[in-house]
Amino acid sequence: MTYPSFGEILDLQYKLVDFRKRYWIEHDLFTWQWWLLLFMFIVPWIIWYKVIPKEKKAEGLSYGLLLAALASQLDELGINLGAWAYLYQLTQLNKGLNPYNFSFIPVAYMIVYYYFPKWKHFIIGNVGIAVLAAFITEPILTKMGIYKTFYWKSMYSFPIYILLPIIFRFLLYYILENNKRENAT
Repeated sequence: MTYPSFGEILDLQYKLVDFRKRYWIEHDLFTWQWWLLLFMFIVPWIIWYKVIPKEKKAEGLSYGLLLAALASQLDELGINLGAWAYLYQLTQLNKGLNPYNFSFIPVAYMIVYYYFPKWKHFIIGNVGIAVLAAFITEPILTKMGIYKTFYWKSMYSFPIYILLPIIFRFLLYYILENNKRENAT
């Protein structure tokens, strides 16, 4: 069995990077979809800045950045497995949808994290975001030609949008409680 050499793989990778850059410049940059992605990236952070009190921003950011990091990794995984792709990008530096992964999703969950400190309300808020993200935002992005699924369905996203924020809240609460105990002794 013959397989490509590492050099051949690198050569194809360099060509793909060049193709992606040229495609982005000629196809994405400054289109209405690009402007929408820029808007999706900036506006949630402005909202976050205005609605979260200064003394709660660090804790909220810790929570949101955990979610953003995992959302980005899951997005790249889905892309690499051929489950979906993005036909428009804000930048051509990676294949994921940065405005969604690093702005829209984490900011929405940070706001729920802050405004719903009781678990019951927090879970209800997360279900609301999951409905919005899976069944409204994803189909809208599809209709706009930004997001294209191959074998992935919005129903698969729905439980992920619910479970990840709950897991990270448990994790962050655990870290904060341990920190309080250590500082008390």
